Amino acid sequence: MAETKTKRFEATLTALRGILIVAAALVGLFYPVQAVKLLVMVGGGLLLVDGVLGLATIDHAAPRTTGHWLALARNVLSIAAGVIVLASGILANVFTLSFMAGLVGALALVVGLIEMVSSFIDNERQTRLWPTLVGGAVYAAFGLALMFVPLTSAATLMRIATILMLLYALLLFYRAWRIRAGA
Repeated sequence: MAETKTKRFEATLTALRGILIVAAALVGLFYPVQAVKLLVMVGGGLLLVDGVLGLATIDHAAPRTTGHWLALARNVLSIAAGVIVLASGILANVFTLSFMAGLVGALALVVGLIEMVSSFIDNERQTRLWPTLVGGAVYAAFGLALMFVPLTSAATLMRIATILMLLYALLLFYRAWRIRAGA
């Protein structure tokens, strides 16, 4: 009974992550020019919330396996990227915008790679191998886009980010559905 309740809670938090990402993606889709500035703040908030909700879904009473530590690192890095983006107004006085975009891109890339690697290491995730791999690839692609798409092409980056966010949200909804179905 308690395990079913835990699985339902995990499914709810996963679906909430997807809803937040869809909302941000829709803003980017319908208002691409205005959304570039908003994306910086919303993207930072999403990274932060994604990391916090990801930390909340970790079973802290479980044994400290490699999968546990990878999930912890992934979520902490997502939180760090979110904080950097949200503090970009303050950090812009110290670092260039290109440097901060590259840093956040690198963190997103590492988060995606950790998610993909953890899908092979964590036995519990083996039933959800391909959605985890694709979700990690979406995160990694977003990181690569931030690192290599020139900031002068912000509208292009907005379109890429919107598509990647929608793909990631769909995968989160699929994960939530699978978790809920298994409860």
